[in-house]
Amino acid sequence: MMYLCSLGSNIEPELHFSRAKHYLAKLSDKLEFSRDIVTQPVGIKTNKPFLNALFTLETSLSEQQLKQHFNEIEETLGRDRSDPDCSIKDRPIDIDILGRVSAKPEVPHYLNALETELLGERR
Repeated sequence: MMYLCSLGSNIEPELHFSRAKHYLAKLSDKLEFSRDIVTQPVGIKTNKPFLNALFTLETSLSEQQLKQHFNEIEETLGRDRSDPDCSIKDRPIDIDILGRVSAKPEVPHYLNALETELLGERR
């Protein structure tokens, strides 16, 4: 399966993006990233902008197994997933599965340009 995923960080984003990409490369050798862009926070109260990117990853893992690996990477890089407010706080890294590329998953509006660049004719 090929999944469309997103990457975000607003705590030392360049450092955490580099480290996250390193760990993600261990999950698949069929991995492609968009360019990184700076975006304003959505859904959380912070003054720190986010660094965001999209990526595709081809794997035989199920969506649930892949999400578990993403959660482990987030925790390795310092995200406290046990905090009930972790989804509305600043974060070192956030890795989300948007869906299978073939299902044409919805992408947050602020990442639309990246989607077009990354997927091109596959969309």
